[in-house]
Amino acid sequence: MTWGVDFTTNARADLVGLEPEISEAVTEALVSWTQGGPPRENRRQLGGIVFYEATVAGRYLVGYTVREEPQSFVVLWLRRKPGVLT
Repeated sequence: MTWGVDFTTNARADLVGLEPEISEAVTEALVSWTQGGPPRENRRQLGGIVFYEATVAGRYLVGYTVREEPQSFVVLWLRRKPGVLT
C-alpha cells in the first residue's frame, strides 16, 4: 500500500527554499517513504501531539506526524541538523 504525504505551509516553503540538488535529495528520501511508511524512530511528544524526527539527505532533520487511517504522514518542518555546516 502506498502512503500519502502532505506538508505544512512552513515545511513546503522550507523545501522550496533549498538549493535544487538538496531539495531533490530530500524529496527522493520522502518519496521512498511512501512505499513502506516513514521511519518510526526518534519519537517525540509535545502538547499531546506525537511526532517523529528523521535525518534525510545526510544533513537535514525532518519532523513529521503519522496517521494510520488513511496511511499518511505530514511533514511539519525541515531544518539543517545542528552543527552541520555544509
